[in-house]
Amino acid sequence: MANNVDLVLERNKRKRLRRFVKVGIFAFFILIGVFIYKMRDVWFPHLEGFGTRYQNNVTRNENAEAEGEFELNVSGGVDYHADFVKNDLFILCDKYLYIYGSDGMLSDSRQHAYSNAVMKACGTRALTYSSSGTSFRLDGTNGMIYEAQTEKPIFFGVLSEDGMAAIVTESETYACHLNVFDVSGKLLYSRECVERLADVSFCENGCIFATISASGGDLMTALTYITFDSNDVVWESSPIETLCYELYAMPDGSAYIIGDDMVAYYSSTGALAGSYDYNAEIVDFACGNERVAVILQNEQRRRSTLLLFSDHSAAPQTVSLDIAAKSVILDTETAYLLGAGQVRTYAFSGDLLGTLTVKDAYDRILKYGKYFYLLGYDKINRVLIQ
Repeated sequence: MANNVDLVLERNKRKRLRRFVKVGIFAFFILIGVFIYKMRDVWFPHLEGFGTRYQNNVTRNENAEAEGEFELNVSGGVDYHADFVKNDLFILCDKYLYIYGSDGMLSDSRQHAYSNAVMKACGTRALTYSSSGTSFRLDGTNGMIYEAQTEKPIFFGVLSEDGMAAIVTESETYACHLNVFDVSGKLLYSRECVERLADVSFCENGCIFATISASGGDLMTALTYITFDSNDVVWESSPIETLCYELYAMPDGSAYIIGDDMVAYYSSTGALAGSYDYNAEIVDFACGNERVAVILQNEQRRRSTLLLFSDHSAAPQTVSLDIAAKSVILDTETAYLLGAGQVRTYAFSGDLLGTLTVKDAYDRILKYGKYFYLLGYDKINRVLIQ
């Protein structure tokens, strides 16, 4: 009987010991996990993008012609952003910002640690920010100008010609928060917004922003004009039934809204001066030099239409196209349209000024000097304007 009791006691002792060891091991791994989480700001940037580090680079095809075409290969087909900053082509990938001269030669590469990086170029600078992150930076052709952090995650950012940056972030008590920084990174203006901002566009002494609201199940867009030296509102517009894709403000305080189903023009006092409803789906648009161009695509009829807005009105010149258009850009008083293996040049009167045949493997177009720059899924090419 005594032996049986001893055996039971010994077996229970071993069970308690095994249980204690398991609890100790479990507690050890919990402590390790807590430590790793606490130190995430140190190690996470080194692992971010792991597995694509060697795919996301840009290289030049050395066999390309010096005059006419050249080719930049974006290996891995990474989702990149490209635009001209002064005389250089800025290409943003998920780990690096590459700067190429207009001749296709690499002049600089700058590393960044932003996830979901977005680049907005304007004039002589480029704004890069982490979408849903808290970091943003301003770069010029000679180097990074400044880098800053926000308290809340970033919704979007906008850059002005003179280097001011509007950064729209989340807010604890409001729909969003608007911060405006000068070219050195100093905070100029801050505003809590009751309604969600769709876009911001700079104008003289301030900016105009578009807010999104809902009424009767429809999305509505309204505009507000503010100056940075006052908390007062210059003017507010009445809401219109459209979803703002882009807001384009002009120096005198007038503005265009490019919406999902219309283009609307507002006077410098905030009055709706005119609007144009689409009869097809919007494909692409461009704004600049107080003009707007919009491409529409009718899928049933398989026809594209180019709308050209000028003279501060919402009554466009309408050009019926016999090709499927993909992209449009503006240059002074001219619109350039890419589609179906062609680049077409149109005056804002609607007249066709020229046609250039290109390979039908590109989705976007840029222009600098005497060249068109063609942007494809994993390559960038250049063709001489004839």
